[in-house]
Amino acid sequence: MHFEPLDIEYAGKTLHITSQQRAERAAFTVSKAFADRKQGIAADFLRARSQGVFNEEQGARTLHLGGVAAGLVSVSTTCKEGEFKNFTQLLAEAETVEIDKNIARLTRMRKSLGVAAKCLHNLGAKNQNVWMQTLTYAGDNRQWRAEHISRYLDALRKWHYSRTGSKKVRYVWCAELQKRGVIHYHVLVWLDNALTPPMPDRPWKRDGRWQAPMWQHGMSNRLKSYSPVAYIMKYASKIETKNVGGFPRGSRIHGCGGLDVVGRGIRRWVLWPSYVQGNAEICEPWKPAKGGGYQNASTGEILLAEFAPKGCGFTRFVRVRRHPRAIDASGPFNWFPKVL
Repeated sequence: MHFEPLDIEYAGKTLHITSQQRAERAAFTVSKAFADRKQGIAADFLRARSQGVFNEEQGARTLHLGGVAAGLVSVSTTCKEGEFKNFTQLLAEAETVEIDKNIARLTRMRKSLGVAAKCLHNLGAKNQNVWMQTLTYAGDNRQWRAEHISRYLDALRKWHYSRTGSKKVRYVWCAELQKRGVIHYHVLVWLDNALTPPMPDRPWKRDGRWQAPMWQHGMSNRLKSYSPVAYIMKYASKIETKNVGGFPRGSRIHGCGGLDVVGRGIRRWVLWPSYVQGNAEICEPWKPAKGGGYQNASTGEILLAEFAPKGCGFTRFVRVRRHPRAIDASGPFNWFPKVL
């Protein structure tokens, strides 16, 4: 079957979809339809049983509320919640979600750090050295600046270049609040077996000349790590919702560098919402779209967001659509068939 190229107007721009891209999408749709048909019988049975329970609960809800139409769902727009919710109330609000911004930030950090650390560790040789470094401020948060961690990493790259000829360094880092409430950093660095990084708070030599310390704001420590992923996740788990708001305003709390193409794709995939994960391989360039949702930068395809905000300062969201999933993905994948 031959497909003609297609131009689509979106957000004031013209998106050009080639005939090959349309053919690939059509082949994917057909394969998805066959897969859906295989699962259809079981899905229909479960859906019918669920619908029966739903109808019973909705009937009870209608009687309880004195004849309110079963198709209307009452959702409070206040930020206060009752102390107890019965099953009927939970069912009525099944299509709404509430998001704690601090919990969302921590979840994103832990996903990113865990995946990045595993990918970086797998890139190295068996005899690689992994170094743990802590960067601590001598004073309080008034001495903190957002660029301090970036300048340290720049200096680390310069040191690595002076020893290997390459500025590419594999690292992850996360911030933590000390008991005294001051931010400090934990950094993991993956290096070749023969390399030992200098103590961050001490001068180091480059071409026979002494260079300023990489960390000039207080103290540091340096130790070898034999379980790097567990190490960084231990400190990531110490950050709780009750203290994440104590970080200086504008501070980043994690970062990584040195991933290859596959590692970057895996890390990007785990941070996508589920409706994108179920329709995208790790190699596909999905990015946040203007106005909400995600857009495939190579094909122009757009997946609009499944939830829309509903009051309460963008903490409560109500479902407005449901995208079909090409696969019930439990992790990153890259095996969709290609049509040439």
